[in-house]
Amino acid sequence: MQLFRNAAVASFRMTARIPTTLIACGIAAFAATAGAGPIDWMNRKLGRDPEAPKTGVVKAIEPGPIALLPDQPMRFPIDDTSPEAELPRGRSYFRRVELPKAVAEATVSVRVVAQDAPAGRGRTVFKPLFYVLDDEGNVRETVSVDALALDIRPFQPTELQGCAKVKNLQRFLVATTEKDIGAAFESGARDSVKAPTKGGFYYSTDAVKVKLPYAATGELVLTVSAKPTERTCGEKPKA
Repeated sequence: MQLFRNAAVASFRMTARIPTTLIACGIAAFAATAGAGPIDWMNRKLGRDPEAPKTGVVKAIEPGPIALLPDQPMRFPIDDTSPEAELPRGRSYFRRVELPKAVAEATVSVRVVAQDAPAGRGRTVFKPLFYVLDDEGNVRETVSVDALALDIRPFQPTELQGCAKVKNLQRFLVATTEKDIGAAFESGARDSVKAPTKGGFYYSTDAVKVKLPYAATGELVLTVSAKPTERTCGEKPKA
């Protein structure tokens, strides 16, 4: 009889533990999945504020959607491992970006880092285009960054810089226009530069005209600012 009672108690305890264990595993699995997704699901559900931006540029490691904090520069590639789709302005590789909450008056600043050409000759750049999404995930607006400006300095990677103003921004795709692939960014002749360096050296460069072909892939540094700014997107950014 005692043996029977012990077996019954053990069976009851095991049965009682199963739902709790399954629930805990389910929560952990869902939290892990949400953490890899476009927003911090757990913080949002618990009513916590999103974490503060870190100092400097943060690099996106995961290949999936990018969770971006306002005023946090994020560096990420758009390459042949990124998702690809037929979008309103043609087929393109893209990355999805999502903010913790909507920004009423957003300034999206972008730096396009020049990459080595696949053939090993010259450099290429990615011409960015933003597809702003609505709550259902449909394209609400297409925003171009046409007024890109060249930033070329000694000992620094060559970049194109630009920005765009977007209203009520929370989630968007970063892609390119299919017809632009194979075209090129061309700068006017840059004036010669002569200036001292911090190390006490003196450098000079000749006037130069730069041509950078647009490619289907590239690398970007993206910042979304929720703060009011007087900068007019379309003008040359100040070095």
